Amino acid sequence: MKIKQYIQFTLLMGLLLTLGFGCKGLTAQQKAAIKPVVLNYWTVYDNVEVLQKFATQYEHRYPYVRINIRKVPYGQFDSLFTNALADDVGPDIVSINVRDLGKYQRRLATMPTSIHMASVIIKTGIQKQTIVTEQTLAMPSIRDIQSAMVSTVADDVVRNGKIYGLPLSVDTMALYYNKDLLDKSNIPEPPKTWNDFLTDVEQATKFDSHGKIIQSGVAMGTGTNISNAPDIVALLMLQNSLHMTSGGSVTFANGLKNNGKNSPAYQALRFYTDFANPSKQAYSWDATQGTALDNFARGKSVFYLGFAFDKNQIIAQAPQLNIQVVQLPQLNSVSPSNVANYWIETVVKKSAHKDAAWDFIRFLTLPQNITAYDKAANEPTPLRSQIKKQKKDPFLGAFTSQMLYATNWYRGNDYITGQKALRDMINAFITPAQKGQDKIGYQIGLIQQAAAIMQQGI
Repeated sequence: MKIKQYIQFTLLMGLLLTLGFGCKGLTAQQKAAIKPVVLNYWTVYDNVEVLQKFATQYEHRYPYVRINIRKVPYGQFDSLFTNALADDVGPDIVSINVRDLGKYQRRLATMPTSIHMASVIIKTGIQKQTIVTEQTLAMPSIRDIQSAMVSTVADDVVRNGKIYGLPLSVDTMALYYNKDLLDKSNIPEPPKTWNDFLTDVEQATKFDSHGKIIQSGVAMGTGTNISNAPDIVALLMLQNSLHMTSGGSVTFANGLKNNGKNSPAYQALRFYTDFANPSKQAYSWDATQGTALDNFARGKSVFYLGFAFDKNQIIAQAPQLNIQVVQLPQLNSVSPSNVANYWIETVVKKSAHKDAAWDFIRFLTLPQNITAYDKAANEPTPLRSQIKKQKKDPFLGAFTSQMLYATNWYRGNDYITGQKALRDMINAFITPAQKGQDKIGYQIGLIQQAAAIMQQGI
């Protein structure tokens, strides 16, 4: 037994003996029901401090359970997870981006309809008495999720009629802006339409005498130095009445052959890349700029298209920045669209303690606990019942107001490759055409190629 495991076992056994679990009077079945359980929980972006408070509450309820929470860097998660499973020392609970569910699905357990736990009551008096009651607890059903949470959640976490996890929050994309720079650009209020947005970006972008951008209206148009580029392009396609995927097929390139440059996909991509095209009035960004988030944090960009989770990184770099956020403009206000990006808490198939692991997730995602988590972590709620209240929040309201029509655009098995396909498409699209080359035909081919690459990972 490893030293760490030995210490955990010793502490748990000491606790159980202290509470009287070792006393006489319990049946063999009851003793088995309260055997020490250690749950190892790996998370990436969740607020560990808040999670630890919930873990402490849960441990008080079930004193034979201990929960170890570990924060794993996103870039290291895959290799650490793979190696841990190979060595049979993997975690019991993991937090994964919903877009990676297909990638990890075979390594994850599906949520059961019910789980078994044992409650423990210690009665003190002349003689300490331990009362163990075995319980069967119902887990959320698909209908429960559809009723309680925004639509994208059930669409994402349910695969082949089975539930693979639950979220603590759901994020959408909104429009950040630097209020001081907006005022200095003589723009009285943030844009409400894409036409207003184009006008404001043009007015806010500043150039030096050599034509170099010294203040960007917005970071849009490139694929490499904008972390949210795939989401922005997907959002524009969704707003242009295109679904990125449908069922098991990539569909955003459908109709290109017949409609050419008039197709929704081409129009959306051209709109996006115009911001990095020096010949367009929208020109406000290029590949020589820093990253989109860093530029905004440094006061070099007026607008930034981002998620609620971006705020922490912005504020960490520039706590003095006067930033505000509004809903994104819509191409069709009658049928609005937005993209959802979030993480789910799920159980590893190899876990030896699946019931306890699922029960802790059930506990975490109780309405009152989701409300407490989102308030402490400053994240948008996934709960329909909390949307009306959270809409009033000066920051979260912009994100929450878009929640009911937000959707996750990727449900394949290789999100990393899908992202790269879109980035490569963007970068090639803005590359000047070679002499004598059919520019439109070449660009349409780029969209078709990106769709074909994404299809391989669906």
